[in-house]
Amino acid sequence: MKTKTCLYCTCKGQLEKLLPAADLRSALGDTVELIPADCLCDAASCAALAQPLKDALPEGSRVVAAACARLARGGEALRHAAENLAGFRTGLADIREGCAWQQSGTAARVAQAAAAVNAAFAGLDRQAPPEAAQQDLPARVLVVGAGPAGMAAASTLAALGADVTLAEKRPVPGGMLNQIGVLFPAMASAGDIKSALPLDGVKLLAGTDVASLSRRGALYEAQLRKAGAVTAEAFSAVIIATGAMPVLPGKALRAGEVKGVISQMELDTLLSQVEQGKKEKDALPHDAVFVQCVHARTDEEPYCSAVCCPTAVKNALRLKRLDPACRVTVLNRQMVMPGIALEKLYREAMRSGVRFLHVDSIDSLRVEGEGSVEAVVVPARPGCAEERIEADRLVCSTPLRPAPAAAAFAGALGLRMEAMGFLRGHEPAHPLESDAEGVFVCGSARWPAYAAQALDQGRAAAVLAMRWLRERRMPMAEVCGRGPAARIQAELCSGCGRCEAACPHGACAVGADGISHVEPSLCRSCGTCAAVCPCKAAILPEALPAPRELAALCGASPRITRRVL
Repeated sequence: MKTKTCLYCTCKGQLEKLLPAADLRSALGDTVELIPADCLCDAASCAALAQPLKDALPEGSRVVAAACARLARGGEALRHAAENLAGFRTGLADIREGCAWQQSGTAARVAQAAAAVNAAFAGLDRQAPPEAAQQDLPARVLVVGAGPAGMAAASTLAALGADVTLAEKRPVPGGMLNQIGVLFPAMASAGDIKSALPLDGVKLLAGTDVASLSRRGALYEAQLRKAGAVTAEAFSAVIIATGAMPVLPGKALRAGEVKGVISQMELDTLLSQVEQGKKEKDALPHDAVFVQCVHARTDEEPYCSAVCCPTAVKNALRLKRLDPACRVTVLNRQMVMPGIALEKLYREAMRSGVRFLHVDSIDSLRVEGEGSVEAVVVPARPGCAEERIEADRLVCSTPLRPAPAAAAFAGALGLRMEAMGFLRGHEPAHPLESDAEGVFVCGSARWPAYAAQALDQGRAAAVLAMRWLRERRMPMAEVCGRGPAARIQAELCSGCGRCEAACPHGACAVGADGISHVEPSLCRSCGTCAAVCPCKAAILPEALPAPRELAALCGASPRITRRVL
């Protein structure tokens, strides 16, 4: 067998009428073995042809599929050749659309076809031999945070057969499901939702903090801390579901100065205790005033958390159901209740007697009372006089803020964060996919989400993680058309370390041999290494053709070759 092999697709004999195999074989010379094929676009035909080659050729051999254009028929010719000749360097030469159909005369067609094949072989010479499949990588997934999103992700992964570890810093899983009694919009019990998320087959590490996450080659190393002891474990994929934290009222609306100024979380806890019979109904307020957008939609916190208004409506309805005589007023700048389900909840609250009153600014509200809240005064507005609303409880609706761990993980793994500190995916195409391969974000770690949304996102992140484990590819890489990893030409590398210093993804490193090396799993094909390398040792496999490829395409014309080289 010769040093190079060319599979010549005759297109069921049609192309051979224009490009005789004997003429093409003669034009390619003694170093190329030309093997006519009936149709490389046919999977069965290509597989039958490939088996004898796999038995005869050494691993890493160069094989060029001389066929139709790269995108013709969905790129089937090259794809079938690559799939059936795994372990070989495979390329494609367009000898149909780019050659036989454009040239007149057999001699001209054969000459251009031979040049296209030689150019494809020249391109393969620049590629590194295919790396062996990483069979020793553990197919393990780490889910950080056992709130609704994390539990849904871990439960789904276990059901799909993954080896999944769920780390939760609190003593028990559940997150806010342990603090909230009823979930909107279905007004379902949080306990029922939690019990519907089985963790069978999940390695649950309760009371365990993920002290740090770092990339180690193709794996992620997690430092797991429990009761002061730290252990290190490696994972192939990570799902970040650290959730978010409610902002406390602080000193807003005289909170901490007078009794009766509480948060929605505190009211939720009180309502749950009454609903469960742990407290009497006398503990409930008789005149409750809710104030929306406390510490939100301001110059310091310029965002709407999107969950505060539904939470207020939910708790107002619970109050009215427990005590229909309770007077509930919701002071708001604008109620945000997107979607049909939340709109129905809003209308139900209005029908039950909950009053919604628009105010221009909560800063203008005046809270009356000495030791406890007695009333809230709404200043005069156009067409409305000043109004004093009696209240024995003032409930502050505050937004959610990111968990502190989110910023630490973003810094360690190079994840993007939006202005308020939540983790970002690739919105809108792949919102759960981070910038780091094999790392996904879901639930309130990426933006405030209510339980139903968090559950859906957790399940979706689990499916994406399973795809990563099986195929080692990220959906966003396909959208962006990311190419193969960069390569260092050892014979040119001086080991100066410029690529290591400049690489934004940590993919380049100078090894013990004094030569720089690229870790393919970290490389993002950005081309920074090639741009800063003074020796031109760093290259991208799909960069512009090398001079010898151009020379081959030009038919090795002496005049053109001198200009190119």
